[in-house]
Amino acid sequence: MSLTKFEWIPNEVLLEIFEFLSPVDIFQGFYYLNKRYNEFLQSLHIRADLVNLRKRTYDYYNYFLFPLMSQRIIALRCEDIFDRLMYQIHLSEFPALKYLTIDKLQFQTLQKILPQINLLQKLVYLNLQIQSDHIRGEMITFHGQLPLLQTCIFNLNTQLSIENDQPYSHLTNLTLNRCDIEQLCPFVHFYTPQLQQLTVTLVNGKIPESCYDIPHLKSLVVDTNGVSFANLVKSILSSVPSLQQLTIDATDIDYTNGKSWESVLSTHLRKLINLRLNVRFSEDDLPTANDRKERLQTFDTSYFRSRYWSFALHHCRTERTLELFSTPMVKKSIQFNLYNTNVEKTVTDADDLFENIENLTLFLRNLDESLLRERFHFSNVKSLKLVSHFQQYQAFPKTLLADIARLIKLSNVESIEFIGNYFPTSILILLDYTPKLHSLSVRLRNLMNMTKMLTDQNICQCLTKLIRHLTIMAINNLKDLSFYERLPVVFAHLDSLTLSYENVNDLYLPITLLLLKIASKLRTMKLCISPYYDKKNLDQFMSWLIDYMYQRDLSHVDVQLSNNQISFCF
Repeated sequence: MSLTKFEWIPNEVLLEIFEFLSPVDIFQGFYYLNKRYNEFLQSLHIRADLVNLRKRTYDYYNYFLFPLMSQRIIALRCEDIFDRLMYQIHLSEFPALKYLTIDKLQFQTLQKILPQINLLQKLVYLNLQIQSDHIRGEMITFHGQLPLLQTCIFNLNTQLSIENDQPYSHLTNLTLNRCDIEQLCPFVHFYTPQLQQLTVTLVNGKIPESCYDIPHLKSLVVDTNGVSFANLVKSILSSVPSLQQLTIDATDIDYTNGKSWESVLSTHLRKLINLRLNVRFSEDDLPTANDRKERLQTFDTSYFRSRYWSFALHHCRTERTLELFSTPMVKKSIQFNLYNTNVEKTVTDADDLFENIENLTLFLRNLDESLLRERFHFSNVKSLKLVSHFQQYQAFPKTLLADIARLIKLSNVESIEFIGNYFPTSILILLDYTPKLHSLSVRLRNLMNMTKMLTDQNICQCLTKLIRHLTIMAINNLKDLSFYERLPVVFAHLDSLTLSYENVNDLYLPITLLLLKIASKLRTMKLCISPYYDKKNLDQFMSWLIDYMYQRDLSHVDVQLSNNQISFCF
């Protein structure tokens, strides 16, 4: 048998080539080619990313790659969708796993997989993200004997008790989004002797009687979640003498006293290099401009200036909220008024106030000329929510679009969501300045007005070119089915589509058109139904849908009903 030149390529070069290919591409292209390639591929380490995959690609992983390469999978990233983690993917079958990330976890799935995770003795990175923002009252116990674990991220919205006979001697980075303040320091002191970075959302409770020093901790990020300044100092800040980086997110006005901070920092945190502070509270706590000025001046002292720490106070007048923060603002998300907003600073040349903001919710109202219009700039916004408070027949500010463009560097925006009933019909002109945009969320009526029922040629060309993820909200009694005919033409390159309906009876005709016209292009689709709708009618629709898909040879498509949401994976 003659060998082709490609078969002469050494394994070292093949490894370089395969770095640019997914595991599915590699095995579909080269497995079964010959014995040498089969043996070589079976020696590879597999990093499996199952997020946002087409159904047939997931099936290739599940029915071919996972059984064949279960001993060679070192990294897995997936979502808790379509009950895959409940019935198809068994984590305990991947003993070589080092990196595990699971998003959109359901609580029931979490309870099932924790014993499986305990068996992954080679795990060095673990990241579990719960789907719901709802805080659960139950406590989860984690018994993981993971001797090599270095980074652990638990965003589970429930209290977690970590019980282990041995310390996590390699753990250097830990995130807990629900932790009892009484248990935190003893756990860190006894079970994480090498911990360098801790990110925690506290649960207010009893303050520990004994303080435990944590001399090894270098970086601390705390969401105080109602814990008072005095209790935080007593239970944590007085126990971390080697701390170099401190980030605090709080809602108690006691955190806005610069004199108190100076006393704590100079007494307990003498090695601190960076202080990042964000305190959001009611305007009623500091009702007058003089009150706010005096409070901000407590941070304008030689102590803070000598460390180059500056602060600002964001006053959102129409929302009646105040936010005191170190500059630049450490948070990645902020709510901001296009007008009617005031920011006071301890330094005059702080042009980088909002350089870290990636998620901006921008409230749009009519301009009150009596209120100061300041110029700010958000240069790194990726996700933009425009919230309209305009009323019907109300005139829009003439400079509205120009003001938005001056405020935000639109060329970095990747996602736009329109919230509210009334927007200028010309607002999608902004798309001309958003080359990175790929996600759009909008109410049906607004989309129809902004695009003239998907017939405006210039706007539709932009939508075709840019949008990969589309959400249409508040669909109710749409009788013009030509809209569904034009939808797959205008949004010709969609990966995902989400439609939100008020009435389940509005689904029957649209779903037949959508499955016929657009299913072959999509990876995922979601139909969201009003939670107030009769569950019996929704169950009837699901029965009809399953039967319809079976008749149309679509039985291979994954379909799941959960919390008034029907999810499809094509």
